[in-house]
Parts: sequence; structure tokens; C-alpha cells
Amino acid sequence: MPTFDFTSPEGKKYTVEGPAGATQEQAFEILQSQLGGSPAAKAIANDAITMGAKNFTDDMGTMQKLNAGAGKAFSDIAQGVSQYFPGGATREDVAETRRLDAPLMNTAAGKVGNIGAGVAMLAPAALIPGAGSVAGAGVIGGVVGALQPSVSTGEALMNTAMGAAGGAGGQAVANKAAGSAAFQQANNLKVANQNTQKVGAAKNASAAGYVIPPEDLGGGMATKLLSGVGGKIKTAQVASERNQVVTNDLAKQALGMAKGDALTDQALQAIRTTAGKAYDVVKGSGTVKADANYTKALDGIAGQYTTASKAFPGAVKSDIPDLVAALKQPTFDADGAVEMTKVLRQRADKAFASGDKGEGKAIKEAADALESMLERHLTASGLPDALKAFQEARKTIAQTYTVRKALNSSTGDVSAQVLAKLADKGKPLSGGLETIAQAGQAFPKATQILKEAPKTLSPLDMAVAMFNGPVLGAASLGTRPLARSALLSAPAQRNMLANAGKPQQVNALLRALGNEDLVVPLGITGGLATSNALMNR
Repeated sequence: MPTFDFTSPEGKKYTVEGPAGATQEQAFEILQSQLGGSPAAKAIANDAITMGAKNFTDDMGTMQKLNAGAGKAFSDIAQGVSQYFPGGATREDVAETRRLDAPLMNTAAGKVGNIGAGVAMLAPAALIPGAGSVAGAGVIGGVVGALQPSVSTGEALMNTAMGAAGGAGGQAVANKAAGSAAFQQANNLKVANQNTQKVGAAKNASAAGYVIPPEDLGGGMATKLLSGVGGKIKTAQVASERNQVVTNDLAKQALGMAKGDALTDQALQAIRTTAGKAYDVVKGSGTVKADANYTKALDGIAGQYTTASKAFPGAVKSDIPDLVAALKQPTFDADGAVEMTKVLRQRADKAFASGDKGEGKAIKEAADALESMLERHLTASGLPDALKAFQEARKTIAQTYTVRKALNSSTGDVSAQVLAKLADKGKPLSGGLETIAQAGQAFPKATQILKEAPKTLSPLDMAVAMFNGPVLGAASLGTRPLARSALLSAPAQRNMLANAGKPQQVNALLRALGNEDLVVPLGITGGLATSNALMNR
């Protein structure tokens, strides 16, 4: 059976089923008979637009409705203004216009076009002094409401009140958004400035081969989402596993070892023995004359012990004062001095091994003072090549001891965190050891020593998979490892470094609401929307 649609002036729709072959006019007669003498039937019968015809907007496209709604905005303002002047539009004129435009204003596109055009038309109000305040926007909104056509004095007053409330409310939202946007922008800039040093460490670490979880440098929404999927802790563990290889290779490189060499205590001792051959040249350099710097360094080592002994005789039992006294010779043979440095370092190692760190530190400083004296002696003797070889040997030997402090001799792994702590205490580091320490300081979670290799799937992953069922569960099992791989991939790392240090952008919606150019239009929109909503109730 055919169906026919009819719309009353108030926008209410009626559907009529007619017999086979029925016409529009016949269906309308059926509708009138169903409604009888009701007001709706009379309204439809007297309505030139709806009588025996379908809704005139049914054949209109969205753009046509938008344009028609926009045109109505201009005619409404003109009609509303004319109501305040003699000979202008009457209440009956407004009611008739509203009746004729009801089908259009019952469509979303018609309403959007109407309010949008109204905002554009009244936008110059933004230039009014004080329009950016809540009170000013309230006044503008009230005026906008008052200018809307009305069918009664009560409706005009209600439009004015609702327009004022909508304008003030819209302005309050705009002002708060502007404040929030400004605060976020300032905070993002502050964070970016604080991360400047960290960004530099990230670039150095990346150049050395380290991978860094992007969220450690902030990152945007996509980074945070991917980090949440992959799991922050698990991602850091995977990064640490990869970075351990880099740390070990950098330590070997600093000691002149090949990447494939095993890093053991025996290997470190062999390096010291080889470097120590440079000392042979020093042995034949003649008699060394002790200078004031040498004496001052030794006095500084013994000072804490001698001062305490004077205050508390017999309370301090240490060989350090006697050792220093024995080393304070006005002249000594270079050969004996070289051998003495070896003896002192052996004694220092023994003291550290026994747990007497104070004794070990003092003896090591005595060895350093003697070697520094030998360097000055070589300079005075005009032996630059011997001096350079001696300095390189000292540096290499010192680095072997530094690496030993961070080495797990069972696994051959060097701890970046141990080197980071040494750097924090003021230990001078250079080359690859300095790079390791900086990476450990800046990114401790990505350079941690793992007790075991991280599992691809955790018990939590399995539990989530079982909960999600076979299809979604299988997908989730693969998603988390893929997310971690993506975060640590070369493209993601390049993107991270390219955007590191740049202030994060404020949320687009908040930024738009906080735009000063939109502040007053929001007040206008509030007034226009609320008064129109009331007008078309």
C-alpha cells in the first residue's frame, strides 16, 4: 500500500496509508477525516505550504538548507528591529513568518546556517570596548536576544534574559579556555627548556648506538598511546637489553679492545701490563727533584690523619702519615719512583679489597702525586715523547680500574649506572666511558642491568589474551611486542630526536577556544543560540 507524508505548520509529521492507486489529494482527505475537526486539521487545510503537499524541505539538499537558514538570520534581525518602530512588523507578522519557516527550522542544517550567519553578521561587536569581559559579552548577548522577532512581550523579555545568560556563559568558557591554553603553553615551554640538557644527552647516546623510549623525552599523544600499549616497564627493559651491548662495546673501545674480546679481570690486567711498558722509558730519565706541588699534595693526604692524632694521641692508627713521610724526599731516582708507583697501587687495591676505602683512597692519591711529579720531571728534562707515552699509559691504566668498578666479571657486562654514579661523585671520565655515564645519568631505566632477558610475553599479557577470547586475544598477544619494537625502531628514534626539545602544542580545541579572535564571537553565539532555541521552542 502506498504511503503519504504530511507536515503541520508546527512541524509535526503525519503518515497516511492509502489504498492501491490512491493520489496525494485522496490521502489528504483520509488524513482530514482521521483528524476530524481538530485544530491540526484546520491548520493543515488552511496552510498553502502543507495542504495536500509534502514538506518543502524534502527536496532541498544540505547546502540549500544551510543557505536558506543563513538568509533567514538576516531577515529575522530586520524583522526583530522593525518591531521597535511604528509601522514595523507586528506580532502576527512574526507568527506567520515563523509558521511558514517552521519546516526549515526543524532541520539541523537550517538551524546551523541560521546561527552561523547570525554570528558572522554580529561579529563586528567584537570591536566594542569591554566586549571581551563576561559582563560585556552578557550585554551583547542580551541585545542579540532582544533583536530576535517575538510574538509577545513576555517572549521578548525571555529572549533578552536568555541571550544575556548565554552570552555571559559563552564568554566565561572562552576566558577560562584562554587562560588554560596560556598556562599549558607556558608550562610546555618550561618543560622544553628543562629538557635541553637531556635532549643533548639523547642525541649523543643515539649517535653512540643507544635506543631510548620516546616517552622519556616527552613525546606526543601517539607516543603516549603506543607506550601504553607496549607497556612502559617492558619497553624500558627491552631498551636496556639492547643498550647493554652498546655499553660493553664502548667500554672495550675505551680500553683499546675489539668488540669480540671478552671483558674479564685477566683482560684488564693484561692491558695494564702492556700500558706499563711506557714506564720503562721513564726509568732512565735520571734524578727527580721534588717540587712544592709534590710536597703540598703529600701534606694534603696526611693532613686529616695528623690533625686527628694531635687532638687524640693514640686514637688514630694508620700507616698513612709514615708512608707520606717516607715519600717526602727532596730527590729520588726515576727508576725507583716508577717501581714505587706500582707498589702503591698494589697496596691501594689490597686496601679496597679488604673494605678499607679510606686507606685505599689515600694510597691511590699518593701514587697519583708521585706520577704527577714524574710528568713534571719529564717536561723539565725535555722528553716530550716519553711524557706523552707516560700520560697515555696512566690514562689507560686508570680506565681499567674504572671499568673494573662497573664490571660484572661473571657476565662481562659493564654497568652504566655504576659509571653514572662515579660521574655524579666527580670522577673524571672521557671518551666512551663518559658517553656511557651520560646515558646512564639521563636515562637510568633504559640502561639498567637486567637479572634476566625480558620475556616477550608476560603473565599479564597471557591473562589479557585469555580474557579477550581467541581472536582478540591472539591479536593482543602480537600487538604489545610490535608496539615496543615500533617505539625503539630507527624511524621512531629519528622522529623522537627531530621533535625533542620542541614545546608540545596545546590541545587543538582548547587552543581554538582560547584564540582572542574567537572570544567575543563565543559570547555572540551564546546569546544567539539560546534566544533562537527559545524562539523556536
